[in-house]
Amino acid sequence: MKINLFNILILSIFCFSSCKGQEVKKEELNEKAQNYLADYNELIDTLTTYHPALYEFTSKSDFEKKVKQLRNEIDNTTTKEDFIWKLSEVIAKVNCGHTSLGFFNQQRDLLKPKDYFPLLTRLIHNKLYVIDNLTNKDKVEIGQEISQINGKSISEIMSNIYAHINSQADIESSKRRLFNGYNTAIIPYALNFPNAYKIKIAGKNGTISLKSLHKNPPYAPLFSKKHPCQSDFCLTEVNAETVLLTLRNFAYYGDKTKLFLNFLNSSFNEIKTEGYRNLIIDVRENLGGPAEASIHLLKYTLQEPFQYFVNSDFGRNEIYQPFENNFKGKIIFVMNGDGYSTVGHLASIYKDKNRVVFVGETLGSNQFCTANQKQFELTNTKFTYSVARNIFITAIQEKDPKAAIEPNIEIEQSIDDFLSDKDVVLEKAIALTKK
Repeated sequence: MKINLFNILILSIFCFSSCKGQEVKKEELNEKAQNYLADYNELIDTLTTYHPALYEFTSKSDFEKKVKQLRNEIDNTTTKEDFIWKLSEVIAKVNCGHTSLGFFNQQRDLLKPKDYFPLLTRLIHNKLYVIDNLTNKDKVEIGQEISQINGKSISEIMSNIYAHINSQADIESSKRRLFNGYNTAIIPYALNFPNAYKIKIAGKNGTISLKSLHKNPPYAPLFSKKHPCQSDFCLTEVNAETVLLTLRNFAYYGDKTKLFLNFLNSSFNEIKTEGYRNLIIDVRENLGGPAEASIHLLKYTLQEPFQYFVNSDFGRNEIYQPFENNFKGKIIFVMNGDGYSTVGHLASIYKDKNRVVFVGETLGSNQFCTANQKQFELTNTKFTYSVARNIFITAIQEKDPKAAIEPNIEIEQSIDDFLSDKDVVLEKAIALTKK
């Protein structure tokens, strides 16, 4: 049969019309998918109702576009793991340190041992290194760099992961710290739960098939066991002229606030009595706490009156006077991506007053903070999440809410430093006191 151009055109139109008609009809959601959709809409309603700066870091149009995209992806194939991964992405879009699903524990609790990535790793200078080979001791060496997992580059995987980790002002160092604490659980989500893992080692040919785990993997340590302080706060002499003030936690609320303030009182009395000339303040892994903790420390370390908040939903804009026995010597401020909330307020004022030398990594918070978060629970899945409800901004010259607090001297452990448990950041801080 002879087919001319007219026949082809008619057939094409008929096919297009038929296909288009089929696309209009969408599969009806089953009960489980309907519950996911209802919980998703519940989350979005809560965010838009309570968060005071929802579009501060992401435009309303971009946020709504992401919301719509993820909503449309919910279907009858969506699993509980898929769903919480979608929730994490939309929450991460807010770029708020106090609006989150918590750490990665809810996601981790959904995994079986076989689901985990069967190597404990650490991201250092954007390279992924093995720090514990777990069930794969005969296949992978500790310290080796992984360049690919299941055919995907580490940069591609990390780009996906970072899009699902919330942080204040989209600060990457904060995201990296959470990844390093939960990577055995996060990698499976980023790769959509593969049945097996194959890795490529940098500088070597071929791939390595990894053996699955038979029990849940350990957590990576938050800080070194060699650090002179193993509790929330300590004052430790370094030498006759230098003292280390470790502040790993400001979260002493209510009646407990006095415990922290009394510690600072006794510490600075000792600093004055002993005549220390150099003070190292180590706030690494400090998740924040009440403003009183930061204000009290500033009273001991600034020499002029200061205003703490320029904008607070609670109208706190008073001027504070420094204590008479305040410290006038050199201050080294040691920080990393695990410095949140009040730590950002403290550091922003130090930076504004040019009072300290910042050493370490980019701080995980800054002068702009939406906090006073409220905990919520989704109706069907029972996933819990928090949403910030109030704005707190410190009284400094910097007005850009995206401006990160960068170190004057940037330094991060190499893989060799980490494996030998060498705290090069603290070593650098101590060295600076001798100059």
